[in-house]
Amino acid sequence: MSERSVLLTGASGLIGRHVAKKVAALDGSRLVCILRDGTGHPQAQSLMRDGAVVVPGNFYEPAVIEKVFEEHKIRQVIHLAAIRGGGKAATEDFQEVNVKGTERLLRAAHDRKAEKFVFCSSVGVYGTIPTNMPAGLESPFRGDNQSHQSKIEGEEAVQTYIRKGLNAYIVRPTITYGAGDDGFPHALVHLVRKRLLWLPRSNHRVHLVDVERLAEAFCNLIANDYPSQRVFVVGDIESTTLRDLADWIHLHFYRCPYPTYFRLPDWVFGLAFRLFQSIRNEKWMARMALLSNDWHYESADAYRLLGIRPVPTREAFDRFLNETATAPR
Repeated sequence: MSERSVLLTGASGLIGRHVAKKVAALDGSRLVCILRDGTGHPQAQSLMRDGAVVVPGNFYEPAVIEKVFEEHKIRQVIHLAAIRGGGKAATEDFQEVNVKGTERLLRAAHDRKAEKFVFCSSVGVYGTIPTNMPAGLESPFRGDNQSHQSKIEGEEAVQTYIRKGLNAYIVRPTITYGAGDDGFPHALVHLVRKRLLWLPRSNHRVHLVDVERLAEAFCNLIANDYPSQRVFVVGDIESTTLRDLADWIHLHFYRCPYPTYFRLPDWVFGLAFRLFQSIRNEKWMARMALLSNDWHYESADAYRLLGIRPVPTREAFDRFLNETATAPR
């Protein structure tokens, strides 16, 4: 079988590092990763040990895109790179990186007749908190911050190129956890270990995704074709509750559930949300929303169609806790 060059953007991130390992291990695949600092990037040596070719530059710059497609004969693209999280950048940055960068990659893949393009979107296209639950493929979009709106526009660009004949897929992950995580699950672990997490009295249903399951989805999409569906929502095989997560973390480190006295009336979280809204702090607005609402999704179709191996959240989350047990407090 002839070797296929797979371009991976966002290889240095949590999802990218796990996807890189799986794709690099595929027979007949040659992984090409764009890193801003090239071989000087902290993740470059690890990627190269896995067999990846590291290209310096920003994935969204036209000259870099042209060079990597020309020199490495890219046949497949996994596009993970993006500015993530509301409030992290200016509107023009979200447009340049998340929207125009995606459009440029799509155009190059289409014009060079690439065999496949897989785009990492987000369940954020439904808003921080979906309007109906469990949210799924038929749920309405709601761009309630710049990051989510840019993902909606990125998906629209992918759909445009699908109509032009590009063999493209969209993956919408829920909030990801795994070794190296520095997002919401990492913050949750830190707050529970410090006994600084206040929970609402209502117990809300939430839906995370183990990065290993997500990487498996991307790898399967590269290795196989699934013409009956173009969009996949990928979460853990089942949802859980915020209280369960807090208890699992506390049990892991202190051998007892999280104390019940760390619960506040629900209205306190609504007030905190409005306070952060008034000062336009999107990061803490999102955190208050995630702590005080249900957010879960339909992901059974992704497991069935993509052949993802189901692992219960408790089992995968325990592995995540074991991996972070020695992290500094």
